[in-house]
Amino acid sequence: MSRQLKKSNADFNLDLSYLQDVANGSNEFMIEMMEMFLKQTPGYFEQLDQLIKDENWPVVADISHKIKPSLTFMGIESARVSLDEIEHNARNLKNLETITPAFKILKEMSVQLFIKLAQVKSDLEKTV
Repeated sequence: MSRQLKKSNADFNLDLSYLQDVANGSNEFMIEMMEMFLKQTPGYFEQLDQLIKDENWPVVADISHKIKPSLTFMGIESARVSLDEIEHNARNLKNLETITPAFKILKEMSVQLFIKLAQVKSDLEKTV
C-alpha cells in the first residue's frame, strides 16, 4: 500500500509495506501500531518545535533521534531523512540555520501525514 502526500515543496511518501510485513497479515496489529504512532508522534513534533525555538540543540538531536524509528516503521522515508539531517546538524552544532526551515516543512507535511494515516487506519478498522 503506497500513498503520496504533498505539502509545500516536498513530496511525502507513506509506504506501509514494512508495517504490513511486520504485521504478517494482521490488520489489528497494524491498527495498534498506527494508533500508537498517531498518539505519540504529534507530541514529539510539538516538543521539537519548542526546542528548536529555544535553540536547545542537544535535546533537538535526542528527540529527532527518538522519532526516526517510528517514521521508518510507518514507511515515511523522506521524513526520516529530514529528521536525520536535523539530528546531525543539531548534534554537531553545524548548519544550525537550516534546522528551522527544514523542520517547518517537515511539520507542515506531518499534519497531512497524520490525516492520511488516520484515514488508512479508519479504512483498516472497517476490515476487522
